[in-house]
Amino acid sequence: MSWQTDLSLLSVKKLQKLDTLERLFPDCTGKDCIEIGAEKGVVTDFLRRRKGGRWIAGTLNDDWKTVAAELMKDAAVWVNPEALFFPDQAFDVVLVSRPEHVLNDHLLFKEAHRVLKPDGRFYLLTPHHEPDLFLNRLKEKVGLTLEQYDHFRPGYGSRDAEERLAAAGFRVCRMESYCRFFSESIELFLNALYALKSRKRARETGETGLLEASYRPTTLGDLNRNKTLFQVYRKIFPTLKIISSLDRLIPFTRGYVLFAEAVKK
Repeated sequence: MSWQTDLSLLSVKKLQKLDTLERLFPDCTGKDCIEIGAEKGVVTDFLRRRKGGRWIAGTLNDDWKTVAAELMKDAAVWVNPEALFFPDQAFDVVLVSRPEHVLNDHLLFKEAHRVLKPDGRFYLLTPHHEPDLFLNRLKEKVGLTLEQYDHFRPGYGSRDAEERLAAAGFRVCRMESYCRFFSESIELFLNALYALKSRKRARETGETGLLEASYRPTTLGDLNRNKTLFQVYRKIFPTLKIISSLDRLIPFTRGYVLFAEAVKK
């Protein structure tokens, strides 16, 4: 198992992401597919193994491309999300995973519409931003700012996402959310703790930039530097999964991650 996959399996939020994709994604055998915003390549690799198809991991910068290429090899490419280099109607499936990281998300959605075949399917994964999701307001207070997340916006409300996709030429046919209060609380606490540790190390070493802003491990080097911490974390993770399962008691609430499926109008 790759370190990227191993790390993802130690996150209750990412486990729920994979479960959601397993449940809602169709069979992609024989289809051309792309994930835009692939990060470490874990989701793209998961989908090609579980759902089939010819997948490309489109990362938003070269650093993520290097990490994703460890899993996806030549199928990991850097993409400009506002001006994709693929021809019209190149893909049967387009998954946009991180639109909050793109300055002009309207261009991103328009480009996704352009490269999607007429009978293709579009999928969206993004932070859910609604007034009643009050944990979102805590992020800034514990130091997890938009800058630290490298976000241009905190996420999308359900209506906001539907309107933005409609403006790009899509019709939303499914929308739901996952990662409710207990799971999001765990992620918020762990990310804040890791960010605090990263800033402390940055002050001690005099290093700045990604290390100073980091709120989670992003490379194998990060994991090796925090080996003892992650050994402890592995031991408590089963307990965190039990706490996360309390989300089942509140199925009537919104989740902190939004999933949408759409087709071309």
